[in-house]
Amino acid sequence: MEVAFGPLPVGTVYMKINNYKLRTNTIWYLLIMIPLLGTLLFNVYPLFKSLHDSFCNMKGVPIGLVNYQIMLLDSDFQQAIINTIYMAVLEVIVNIPLAFILANMLNQIPKARNVYKVIFLFPMIMSMVTVAIMFKYLMMPDDSGVINYILGWFHITPKGFLNDLSMSRESLVAMSIWKGVGYNIIIFFAGLQAIPTEYYEAADIDGANEFRKWWNITVPCMKNTFIFVLITTTIAALKRFTDVYAVSGETGNPAGTLNTIMLYIYKNSFSTYNYKDLGLASAASIILFLLILAFTILNFTVTRERKHGRRK
Repeated sequence: MEVAFGPLPVGTVYMKINNYKLRTNTIWYLLIMIPLLGTLLFNVYPLFKSLHDSFCNMKGVPIGLVNYQIMLLDSDFQQAIINTIYMAVLEVIVNIPLAFILANMLNQIPKARNVYKVIFLFPMIMSMVTVAIMFKYLMMPDDSGVINYILGWFHITPKGFLNDLSMSRESLVAMSIWKGVGYNIIIFFAGLQAIPTEYYEAADIDGANEFRKWWNITVPCMKNTFIFVLITTTIAALKRFTDVYAVSGETGNPAGTLNTIMLYIYKNSFSTYNYKDLGLASAASIILFLLILAFTILNFTVTRERKHGRRK
């Protein structure tokens, strides 16, 4: 006996489709909730907790803007702001062009690219503490340091590097660039690989030389990559702590030239040697947050203006 099945009613079909979409969307919403809850718990909540603590004393009693007044008048914090901004700007203006140039050189190599990628990324595998110890030996202020030993071959007097007031910040930035430039190189290299070859072929037909192709094709096509690298490098440079602490400890010596905002926050919150003031540390963390936010907005504003200007 055969049973014939007719077509399902339209309402039944829509109901099944809607139920399927509801189940699918529910699963995706649940999966999205995991990182969202992590962000709320480990990023948003600490931010508002720090904001609240910045207006309180050690006993949790609200004291208004007293912590901010004390902090902004503190010469230690003033020097920390100057050092942080100076080293961040120096690292950005050296790290990004250097990474872009090396990425272009890597992009022109026909063979063994993976070998060079490993070489560039090798410093990133090492911890910052290990790199700091290595550079402290390389930059010893006398002939026992490798760099000063090499400078002695050319009859150049030994340099203080990390122990010299006039060179400590630059030496620390050089160490940081050596460790982190490989990441930016790989990011730039990936962006260069995404540029269509047809652009260069059309430029060859028009008779453009290598510099014109690089300036008129490569650089404009890398705009979004430049924005990403600029923002991430700036944020990392403003949050400098591990390299400073590994080189100078809590003191930020010599003479506080390596003192940063992050180190100032650490000394007033987690330090075991100094007087701790959680309200002061929270106020400093809010200032650091606003500083990073300001630099990020500035980067977006500048790049947006350039983009609109080109369209006009």
